[in-house]
This record gives sequence, structure tokens and C-alpha cells, in this order.
Amino acid sequence: MKKIIFILVIFFVVSAVSLSAWEGKDLTKFPPCMNEKNWILNLGIGLGLDSFDHIGDDKIWFPPVRLSFDKNVGIGDNNLPFFFGGIIRYTGHGHKKHNYYYHVIGLGFRAGYHFNWAVDKLDTYAVTTAGWTVYAGDNDWAPSKAGSAMVGVNLGARWFVSDGFGFWVEAGTGHILDFVPHFDIGFAFKF
Repeated sequence: MKKIIFILVIFFVVSAVSLSAWEGKDLTKFPPCMNEKNWILNLGIGLGLDSFDHIGDDKIWFPPVRLSFDKNVGIGDNNLPFFFGGIIRYTGHGHKKHNYYYHVIGLGFRAGYHFNWAVDKLDTYAVTTAGWTVYAGDNDWAPSKAGSAMVGVNLGARWFVSDGFGFWVEAGTGHILDFVPHFDIGFAFKF
């Protein structure tokens, strides 16, 4: 938990320092490392506060794995820096003593907005997610046999070390309706 707090503090410090280079008109432009034609693929793992409920001697837990893809789209006369895409998430939960395991698979749509701080390799953004979570496996133990809505609101950042490769981090509300805070981190690929 201390690592998560440390990374969030670093994220906010970098954002605050970047404010010195910010101009109001920057809100209507893509960041320097992005353009309207880019596709971005994020691959990573995550942790939520509810993840710790699934860790223990008799428990089986597969950490959340996430793949999201975004397409930059300039909207309107000012070419406002939006993006649209999708997300696929997977995690698994089980218990050895009770001999069960179920899969949690989330599929959703993403829509977001890039913030331009005029920092060459930095892309910060806000994104919302809507979709559906499916539970498979031992459904008697799963939270719902029919699945559940997946809704999330996140802040994210990508740092590109080269033109096509970087790292990303997102933090926000959970991807199911209980709004559990979560933190995802991984690799970003830009095409």
C-alpha cells in the first residue's frame, strides 16, 4: 500500500510541476507526444483495495490483468483531444478449503480526454469506462450469476521513453458498481 501511495504522490508532484509550462490554450491541443492519428495499447496489472480480501493461505487469487486500446480523435472545429477505445480485464478468485474458483472477465468501452501540460513525453488524461463484467466457473460463489455493470472513472498518465513505447499508470474508482478504488500500472505502445 505504501508503494501505491508513493507512486500517486509522484504522479501529482509531476503534474503540479508541469503547471508552470501550462497555458489555457493547451487544453485544446493534443500533448506533444500524441496526435490525432495515434492508437495506444495499454497492457498491465492492477490492484484494488478489495484485492487484499482474496489473499491468504487457503485463498487462490489471480491479480487483475488488463488490456485497453484507445484511438485518438480530434473533435469539433478546435480539434479537441479526445480518445475512444475498449478494455478487457481478467482476474480470478477461489478458495482451496471450499474447492471453488471463478473467473471475472470485464469488457467495456472507454472515452477520455488528453490534458496537455507541454511536457514532451508526458500524456495525462481522464477516462471513463462503461461495460459488463461476466463471472464464469463456480458461479455459486461468484457475486452474481448474471454478471454486473462495469463503470469506472480514472485519471491516468503515460510516459513514453521512445516514440512507440512507454509506461502508464491509472488510478480511480473500481470497474464494477461498488466503486472500489484501484490502481493499474503497465506498458504502453503507441502506433
